[in-house]
Amino acid sequence: MARKPKEPDKIQLYVAAMEANLERATGKTMAYWVRIARKCPHKRPSDRLKWLKSEHGLGLARAGLVLGRAFGLAALGHADPQDAIDRLFARSFAPQKPLYLRVASFIERLGKGTTTPRRGYVAFYRLKQFAAIKPSRKGLLVGLALKKYPKDRRLVEVSNLGGGDRNRMALVLVTAKDFDRKAKDLLRQAHAEG
Repeated sequence: MARKPKEPDKIQLYVAAMEANLERATGKTMAYWVRIARKCPHKRPSDRLKWLKSEHGLGLARAGLVLGRAFGLAALGHADPQDAIDRLFARSFAPQKPLYLRVASFIERLGKGTTTPRRGYVAFYRLKQFAAIKPSRKGLLVGLALKKYPKDRRLVEVSNLGGGDRNRMALVLVTAKDFDRKAKDLLRQAHAEG
């Protein structure tokens, strides 16, 4: 029996399939599209995406794939993961970074999983996304994907934390003391359910 792909694996499989089918879908090779993309008169990634769509009929996913090959993933905002975390915890959120590092380190010790920094948050996967962390004015938000949420004064409702509705509630951690046994138990549970 084949194993069910993990969520990050699904993304990689999707991208590989899209690239493999690019020539069949468009009638042109990746090399051709890369040459076209490099002739784009625009500099901003969003403008380049729109240009490939409006001028050449590529869908946004294929346009993103082509731009990633033409200019590297950094051109689409996918830079070094550590740089993404540094940007997330820059300026007014810098004081929350040590707490984030403490929580992320704990999550890594839970076992197999993937840490994926995004533009506005950091996602944590096992089989599926089970947590997402984002700095906020209230404190460090630790979104949890649980089947059932216990009553805890630190849990608040959130929407779209982690790019979807999996993390419906989040712990609000203000100090290192807030990352106590109960918070760790909730993360363990989310990891086990993910």
